[in-house]
Amino acid sequence: MWCCLFTVFPKSHFQIHTKKLEKYILNKFNKNDIIGATTRANFFGLKSLGSKQIRGNGAIVLTKNKLYFIRATPFLEHIIPIEEIREISLPTSFNGKSVFKKLLCIHYQNDGQDEAIAWTIKSPEKWKLSIENIVKNR
Repeated sequence: MWCCLFTVFPKSHFQIHTKKLEKYILNKFNKNDIIGATTRANFFGLKSLGSKQIRGNGAIVLTKNKLYFIRATPFLEHIIPIEEIREISLPTSFNGKSVFKKLLCIHYQNDGQDEAIAWTIKSPEKWKLSIENIVKNR
């Protein structure tokens, strides 16, 4: 499910962030450990923080052990261990925000508390299936 990591985009502010994210991913991860990756994820936030939080563009990286989200600006790295994932859903809104298409939403445990995180992402159904398969095989 390797997608969008090395896609060429028109020069823009978005491209600058994309290049930084690509470099970060290449430096942080062994390419053989990556099951899926994209630098075109639009972060909808964490459920616990409600609608008043910084959203933004970033990257998602899926490995057999963890799901990573790296927001470009301001920088944020959020790591979800696969064993903490409880459900993957495809809602059309999250924290009172919507772009009228399916979002990838991960419901998980964080320090014993229920939490959820969501993004707009290309092919959310494929991501959902990939993550579910990894969770099931743990």
